[in-house]
Amino acid sequence: MRKTIIIAGAAGEGINTVELYVEKLLKQEGYEIYAYKNYMSRVRGGYNYSTITIGQERVYSTESHADIFIALNAEAVENASAQIKADGTLIALSGLKSKHDFEGKIIWVDEEELKNITKNKNSFGMVAVGMIIKWFGGEESILEKINNKKWSDSINSANKACAKWGYEQMESVHMPARADEERIILNGNQAVALGALSAGLGFYCAYPMAPSTGIMNYLAAQEKKMNIVVEQAEDEIAAAMSAIGSASNGVRSMTGTSGGGFALMVESIGFAAVSEVPIVICNVQRPGPATGLPTRTEQADLAFVVTASQGEFARIVMAPRTVSDAYYSTFRAFNLAEKYQVPVIILSDQLLADSVQSIDRVDTSSLKIQRHLKEDFDPKYKRYDFENISGNRKYPGLDSQTLIMTDSHVHDEYGKVTESEEMTIALKNKFLNRIEAIKKELSAPEFYGSENYDTLFLSWGSTYGALREAVDELNSRGNEVAMISFTDVFPIRENVLEPFIRPDVRVINVEGNAMNQFGKILRMETGVKFSHSINRYDGRPFTSAFIAEAYEVIKND
Repeated sequence: MRKTIIIAGAAGEGINTVELYVEKLLKQEGYEIYAYKNYMSRVRGGYNYSTITIGQERVYSTESHADIFIALNAEAVENASAQIKADGTLIALSGLKSKHDFEGKIIWVDEEELKNITKNKNSFGMVAVGMIIKWFGGEESILEKINNKKWSDSINSANKACAKWGYEQMESVHMPARADEERIILNGNQAVALGALSAGLGFYCAYPMAPSTGIMNYLAAQEKKMNIVVEQAEDEIAAAMSAIGSASNGVRSMTGTSGGGFALMVESIGFAAVSEVPIVICNVQRPGPATGLPTRTEQADLAFVVTASQGEFARIVMAPRTVSDAYYSTFRAFNLAEKYQVPVIILSDQLLADSVQSIDRVDTSSLKIQRHLKEDFDPKYKRYDFENISGNRKYPGLDSQTLIMTDSHVHDEYGKVTESEEMTIALKNKFLNRIEAIKKELSAPEFYGSENYDTLFLSWGSTYGALREAVDELNSRGNEVAMISFTDVFPIRENVLEPFIRPDVRVINVEGNAMNQFGKILRMETGVKFSHSINRYDGRPFTSAFIAEAYEVIKND
């Protein structure tokens, strides 16, 4: 069993605070959580809402309609009928009765009674927290955990009083919690930041750009504790070059941005490639082109990212599928960047970045930082040895006797600029051989679904959760479907799909873009064609219902 809560209103009315305490308190009660923010690009006003799906079993994606809809203002009440299930419940202040056209169950919170408790105009959000906890059968005592160090004692007391009053107004519709294992809650940006810290990050430089800014905010808050440097640059060009400069001197370095900022970093990526500096870049995608939809989601940067910068060289592109995957993939990105001395691009998106998910505690015992450095003195050391496609790296100061040269030109094995045909071919062949080595090391896609499938879905990155739940739903209806989902999206092995493709299998490509970018890369690299596609490119995330409905249309066509 699972239930979905939508908290809707304007920016500045406390949506995020309500979401935070609902997630925190229900997670502590043992429920599984998946929450997603739908917000406009403005500090105040607009129509925003958070969707929190709560289950006894693990939850992998968001839903479009609510079992409980908390309306914080008049516009939210007016929108409720389009976002709430027929058997759902609308909760709103009594003064907004004239604004609704919802015909289901409504709980009106008396404004006059609420004013007797507090004069805070945003206090209704805390009332809603109390009501939700009661609805899920939580004990009233857990509301004592509503406390924020940034608030004064009087505000904390008032918020608790409002939550307890809301608790008293609500009936309990208890959904037993799972509570059989210890879990944590993180969003995708936090998971990327934590993965980088675990990998030994020493320097992070970025220019703020939604929806990637959360990575920098989290790392900045940990700067002193973790003994790292977090720098806000004047633009994305400076951010990329600063990170490359730091990495070239031995520090594990990273930058983050979104598509527009990544466009500015393109020349820098080529510089990192030819100078063989290991660098990790996180591109948190949003819809483009140009400013596009700054706070919405899309998977439309892939084709650009895999070919960014002129010339041919090795790179690695990873697209984490879940919050947990974002942590482990980011850790792995640093090891791979240093092993092969290439740019590694983590291709996240707004859905993953801003989604909060309950996950297992990370297993750091299984992780090992691998620097792939050559620390001993070698009088014949060749920094760019054309025969070494991995490891063998030194940086300035690691060995005080060895000169390290870094340049953006074609160079010989010592780093000296050259225009020799022989040296140029040798350097390019090194890059090509490195690509083939990387292909062998990258992870295979994950298979999920019926072993007797007649339909196979292809997906990458954050579409995983909604597609996984759609596969479960479709199989429960008597279909025989399965999916494979990629985290390591580039480069691709030619035979990667051979274990999954059969002549009698319908192949459906699922992507959050209009042009089937990954499907075309798969066809280019493997020769495998998809017969149908399910696409979404309106800035909103896939849901399992969206995919299942699209499948039925394809099936019956």
